[in-house]
Amino acid sequence: MTEARTFTADEQTLLDLHRDWYYSNYNVNIPLMRTVFPKGDESYIMYNLNGFPYFGLEELDALWRFYAQTQNFGLAVDKVMRVEVSGDLGYVISEGIFPVEVFKAADDNGFDGTGKVEIRFRATEIYKRDDGEGNPTWSMWHFHCSPVPDGDKTPISKTPADSADNRGLGNTPYSKAIELDYSVYDK
Repeated sequence: MTEARTFTADEQTLLDLHRDWYYSNYNVNIPLMRTVFPKGDESYIMYNLNGFPYFGLEELDALWRFYAQTQNFGLAVDKVMRVEVSGDLGYVISEGIFPVEVFKAADDNGFDGTGKVEIRFRATEIYKRDDGEGNPTWSMWHFHCSPVPDGDKTPISKTPADSADNRGLGNTPYSKAIELDYSVYDK
């Protein structure tokens, strides 16, 4: 059995930013979302789960204003697979399930239906100890999210025992997922 891991102050900061990022998705909390990323048009790059890239915080803000009119995001089931820091760079890798309700807004946003879906995702976040203005504050400089195949599918060149369902969401062959505590937002 794996012992409980202790985190360095920098690793804990990245986990806190990661948690803020996922919690900000819940009901599209734009003010909280903006605290995670660096300032400046040429800093942040996102490869969004919708398949498109977004450049800078203002583009991300505009995307979220659109989402606030067209979708309702539930709280993701998110399992951190790894958090690493080396000097002024760090990363977080996670996977999870993202509940989304799509609806048509009153301004006829072009969607032709409604529905609830749960999207299985896999994400990588790159952090830099720079707030976009040169201050030594951790910020997420890159986010890449992509869909994950059904959890019971056998990966290519592996056995059925290696499926995500058998491995367990966020677990690796050598470690258990790090689970985040969202109760800090209940205050």
